[in-house]
Amino acid sequence: MKTTPLLTIALVTFSFSGIHADNSVIYLKATDTEELKAKDGQKVTVHGETAGTGKSSSGTNFVNFKGGEFYLITFKSDLNLFPEGEPADLFGGKRLAVTGVMSIYQGKPQFKLTSPDQVRILEAGEEFPPKQQKTKVEPKPKASPQKAPAPEPKPEEESKPRPPVDSSEYFK
Repeated sequence: MKTTPLLTIALVTFSFSGIHADNSVIYLKATDTEELKAKDGQKVTVHGETAGTGKSSSGTNFVNFKGGEFYLITFKSDLNLFPEGEPADLFGGKRLAVTGVMSIYQGKPQFKLTSPDQVRILEAGEEFPPKQQKTKVEPKPKASPQKAPAPEPKPEEESKPRPPVDSSEYFK
């Protein structure tokens, strides 16, 4: 299938937006471990405060969240995609909203970070998740029963005289 660059950009933008086909966003707290595990393989937005960060000897970055088992992982091969610095250095001690596909590793929920666009640093006092705007649904007025329109009278057809019926054919 051949795709145009514009279509590719649109698909990538949509995939990181946290919005699903039905325009709903799934927001979960980083402390809701069981709910996070239940979303394995699904795209969600997780929010919470980070606790500790770390780097492995191989260069993999980890960002852990307070009060739960959820964490972010960024492999060394993806670090070049973070021009402002490594996630372990940037996101420690911050309130974050992170969008990604949930995966479970050794029984713990995680996101693989592959782009800084997945992460939003929340401002102090910022309410998150945003309140869903409820669309006010106006009740439809009840339709009053309407009578079917009376059929229009047919134009009088010219009546042709019918031949007389011989009743002897029917009564023998």
